[in-house]
Amino acid sequence: MLNVGCRTKVSELIANRYSPYDFSEQEIPLEDIKALLEMARLAPSSYNEQPWKFYVGFKDDKIYDTLLDTLFDSNKRWAAKAPVLIGVTGRTNLFLNGKKNNYMEYDVGQSVAFLTLEAMERNIYLHQMGGFDKNKFVESFNLIEDEKPVVVIALGYNDEKNPHRKGRKELKEIVVSERNIF
Repeated sequence: MLNVGCRTKVSELIANRYSPYDFSEQEIPLEDIKALLEMARLAPSSYNEQPWKFYVGFKDDKIYDTLLDTLFDSNKRWAAKAPVLIGVTGRTNLFLNGKKNNYMEYDVGQSVAFLTLEAMERNIYLHQMGGFDKNKFVESFNLIEDEKPVVVIALGYNDEKNPHRKGRKELKEIVVSERNIF
């Protein structure tokens, strides 16, 4: 277990979440993948638009290889160890009225957060990456104009011998309140 220096009681599931750089080669059961995606599907979204789409690639299949190819070299080196890569996109316009969806990235983030929590519940780790070529992603998957790549996720069982975690800011650095809640 990692210690993140929480000053109050919080969920261990969330407190111990981190983004590993080493994954075991152990395959993730399809039922677990389906459960993660179900949780992502249940996330809240503005106007219940559910603007997300998940491109799920398993090691040695075309989607995996395509997603891996979009990654920047610094991510490609370690992400290639993960048994699953997931590309996540969002619809930029609302089905409701065709206007711009100003909350698409927020909604996609919530969906990925739900997926993350379900993954941690199953002892599956993920590492989210913004370091990928979005234009290459668009071209590789022939995305429609309304679909924007948001993140690529490496998913698997943790294989780090010495997990490290980046520091976290203190609450007083990120919270504004008139009451002394620190």
